[in-house]
Amino acid sequence: MASSSGALLLPAAAHAQLEEIVVTARARTESLQDVPSTVTAFSTGQIEDMGIERAEDFISQTPGVSMVNSVEIGDSSLSIRGMNGARDAETNFALIIDGILHVNTYAFNREYADLEQIEILKGPQGALYGRSAAAGAVIMSTKRPSQEVEGKVRVSFAEDNTYTGLATVSGPLSDTVAGRLQADFRSSDGFYSNSFLNDDVVDAAENYAVAGRLVFDPSDTLSFDTKLRYSKAEASAIAFNAGFAIPSFQAFGTPGSEAFYQDVNDHDFVFAGNVEPISEQEVIEFSIKMDKQLDWGGTLTAWGAYSDSEDTFIADGTSGAFGFYAGTDSCINSLANLAPSYTPAVPGGVTPLPAPTFIFGSGPGESVLPPYSPTTCDGYQWQERIQEDFSFQVQLTSAEDQQLRWQAGAYYLNIERRQAVAQARDPGAEWPARSQLPEAIFTPLTDAIVDDTFDTEVFAVFGSVSYDITDRLELSLAARYDREEREVSNNVPSPADGNLTSFIDFCGGNCTLNGEPLAGSPLNPGFVNFDDFTVSPTLPDRSETFDQVQPKISLRWDATDATTIYGSWGVGFKAGGFLNQGSTETIQFYLVDNGGAVNAPPGLFREETSSAFEVGFRSDLFDNTLRLNGAVFYTEVDDMQFFEFFVGPFGLLRTASNIDEVTLQGFELSAAWAMTDNLRLDLGYSMVDGEIDENALRPYTKGNEVPNNPEFTANAALQYNQPIGEFELFGRLEYSYQGDTYYHTVQDDIVPATLFGGPPANYDVTRVDGYGLTNLRLGVRTNQWSVTAFASNLFEEEFIREVILAPEFGGGFISPGTLRRVGVELQYNF
Repeated sequence: MASSSGALLLPAAAHAQLEEIVVTARARTESLQDVPSTVTAFSTGQIEDMGIERAEDFISQTPGVSMVNSVEIGDSSLSIRGMNGARDAETNFALIIDGILHVNTYAFNREYADLEQIEILKGPQGALYGRSAAAGAVIMSTKRPSQEVEGKVRVSFAEDNTYTGLATVSGPLSDTVAGRLQADFRSSDGFYSNSFLNDDVVDAAENYAVAGRLVFDPSDTLSFDTKLRYSKAEASAIAFNAGFAIPSFQAFGTPGSEAFYQDVNDHDFVFAGNVEPISEQEVIEFSIKMDKQLDWGGTLTAWGAYSDSEDTFIADGTSGAFGFYAGTDSCINSLANLAPSYTPAVPGGVTPLPAPTFIFGSGPGESVLPPYSPTTCDGYQWQERIQEDFSFQVQLTSAEDQQLRWQAGAYYLNIERRQAVAQARDPGAEWPARSQLPEAIFTPLTDAIVDDTFDTEVFAVFGSVSYDITDRLELSLAARYDREEREVSNNVPSPADGNLTSFIDFCGGNCTLNGEPLAGSPLNPGFVNFDDFTVSPTLPDRSETFDQVQPKISLRWDATDATTIYGSWGVGFKAGGFLNQGSTETIQFYLVDNGGAVNAPPGLFREETSSAFEVGFRSDLFDNTLRLNGAVFYTEVDDMQFFEFFVGPFGLLRTASNIDEVTLQGFELSAAWAMTDNLRLDLGYSMVDGEIDENALRPYTKGNEVPNNPEFTANAALQYNQPIGEFELFGRLEYSYQGDTYYHTVQDDIVPATLFGGPPANYDVTRVDGYGLTNLRLGVRTNQWSVTAFASNLFEEEFIREVILAPEFGGGFISPGTLRRVGVELQYNF
């Protein structure tokens, strides 16, 4: 009996061993279990079983990591152990694809083909992996071109008119040259539709890419790897409803008033904007990498990379809530044409309400309009981001089979980015075509614009040393020095050239230019001096330099042949930067001088630094059938960079700011169990306790939780493979859970919805409840073909993907999560 009981407690099948995963987590090849850091890795077999095609396909199965992607194409950000990635600032992790660092954030959330391995490192990795790797690194390896002809074709068909396709072929071009070509395509109507336009224009998307790769091996010790990729995407954008948090508005008792104080988790989404939102993106990338094996055993590696991207979107605006266009004929006519035929009593449509004087910006008649309404009263919002970057790195690495191992290198990066955000009138005619929106939207429709060119130049040197103190004890030291020079220059025409607008009038008719009265205001409020309402004829260029040494030290002890214990400490760094010029002046005038619930961010957001400690273990137990890993960590962050929208009569402003002091602490556990030869179980859990210790921008948020940081994440996956002759049946059941999450520093606070003395808003209804998602894949395959049925969000869990809070607006913008989608995938290998 004792023997039987013991058998129930231990993994049984002696032959069902877990595979060893070899990683490059420390810029050299070694077993995953030997790395003195927390790493989640997915092998080639796991990638195929999981059906990984995009970043979100593996992020959900990575403990301690969450992702948001709700505004526009590729505009994604990761939270890694509570370390946030701020839109419009710097990414918080290093993205390495086939040994090359990609600095454009759009490179992450896209289609991937021929993936061989994925590694997600947590904790500061700048000392080894480079720029802005304050929270971690994501390392991807793809299949190299082969000297044998091979390829695959994969197509899938799913609900919502969702179609994907992938084709790749590889083979020799000569005895020393091999090439690979690939193309991919994805199209979907999305989960939601616009009830006013009666069209699928809420979250529809279409994208394609073509890529080529050549590997030239002139000798056994020298290799050149060249890649070229072009992609284009067109999708909807700004899939949001307004979510108000103003309890006093419920007092009216009229239909729809309950929607002004509603838990975001209870929101019924209605998309009814009169503008078809369009987001377009075009990207071209080129890289070349050289590896040279040296006679003394070391390796010289050098690479260069170039990227050119253009991203534009136009969408419905937010100004209807503030009556900014209330007096225009277009707004008045659109309201008259809607009522009474279209008056849904929910945010997203027109909500009939009394219009007392304390409701800021009430529209004409008796209506309070939400953003993105079916009227022209909202205007347009428009954004363009054009980025061109070039980078180069050279690195010398010692041989691996020696007691003292080292590497050293240098890095250079140049980025030129132009970013413009504009608000424009909606004249009620057909909305502007892309051809009518040049690089800067200086048209008669424009009422406000920020438009700047940002130049960044980076120089860095780095190195590391690992020394085997004994056969079981290793000490590693690494350091990196980054120096970043930033410049910003304004592209908005000067008011001295007559570039005025009669709609945004910061000066109340009292502006002067060179001592002469100025009717109206400049397109960009940065020209205005609010002390005496004079207008400058120019906006001067600005520059700043940021630099930081990033040390890291780690100690690894092989306690047994199957158990490793490690500890590490490191410094993370993200350079600061500039806001679009004019942003600070706008916030100061509307939200500080006439509100007071927020301090205006300076035109410069500060560099972010962090100090991170970690202690953990790795173990392979029961003849390599059970793998247990765990870690505890503690991180102090100074000037955490944080992205937020500011909303008002001026429309939307995208800004990056700083949270002065943050503390993050928690633990992580993961397990993999080869239960039998055919059945494997993977589990993961991470808890992160993040607290705001100081926040000068909003002092009352001290003690709140770190935004965009789930209380915990958990994941589980059951993988089954059963060979039957030449066939294999396979199935995978995945579950992931994300705990309660706040997406802003303002949380259960009561804050005036400022904008000239608005009513108090209570933001305790803005926390997103935890939710769990289940995915299923079932299929049959041979070495040559496979057929797979799949379902994402199998049980159709309803959840909120993100809440972008705008406290001065009296609420925020809510984006819904994905719904269930069922489909089938076919693949043919040759």
